[in-house]
Amino acid sequence: MGKFLQIRVIAQTYDPVAAEERFAKLYALAWPAAATPPAGPRGLLELTQALDDAVRLGDLPGPERKALLPGVERAMVCKNALEGALADRDAHTADKRSYELEDALAELEKLAPKG
Repeated sequence: MGKFLQIRVIAQTYDPVAAEERFAKLYALAWPAAATPPAGPRGLLELTQALDDAVRLGDLPGPERKALLPGVERAMVCKNALEGALADRDAHTADKRSYELEDALAELEKLAPKG
């Protein structure tokens, strides 16, 4: 690595459209339909962060927030572990953590209210 540049392994959602279909209720919670769609990628890492923001900033009604909070916290732990493995350039661990994040989101999808 150079003095200013850092080399990292990255994770990106391969097919954001398929991810949105798989986690439709979570995507609807994270990015409600609006006149102007959010800029930037809408992959699973971004979804996890958007859900965490919505829960922590109180953007969700009380009952939904209470139901989703433990699952969102688990998903954030998984996301942070994945990003840590990527920062360490540990592709094997990052791969394992990616499955854990997808599993956490699948459980959260079951708890999410219907849009």
